Amino acid sequence: MPTADTAATLQTLIENAQTEILLVGYTVHHGKRLFRRLAERMESMPALRVVFCLDIARRPADTSLASEIVRRFAHEFITKHWPGARLPEVFYDPRALAERWEDRASLHAKCVIVDRCTAIVTSANFTEAAQRKNIEAGVLIRYEPFVTRLHNYFEGLRNARQLVLCSLS
Repeated sequence: MPTADTAATLQTLIENAQTEILLVGYTVHHGKRLFRRLAERMESMPALRVVFCLDIARRPADTSLASEIVRRFAHEFITKHWPGARLPEVFYDPRALAERWEDRASLHAKCVIVDRCTAIVTSANFTEAAQRKNIEAGVLIRYEPFVTRLHNYFEGLRNARQLVLCSLS
């Protein structure tokens, strides 16, 4: 069975994107390096829509307002993780910010969907270690009915406001 580096697979998906890239993940570290080519692609293709669905979580003992946690996340995403001038859309699950631990949920899925026709479903986060060093497992899927259904799942979560837009401005 052929295998490939997660980062190389992600870069190939980005290079082949024509209309839309949906990136779903739990955590991001060193995003400026990981997303450099994605940001360049966005600049060169103004019609390319890039949407992230990421976990914005309340840390233990953080009593800040949910809006403050989201504001800090947005600032960190822009300053530490996003390398381009044109910003992607970022959505999150507001349940991750619940004050009571019992009410919290995590956006823990990890996948990338390109043009609703190709996807990778993986254990890898958007981190340097996960993309380049760790032993991760992922499946590249080119069966369009499945990929469309997976995309529609996340689109349905956004439409139902179970995932809400994080303002990056």
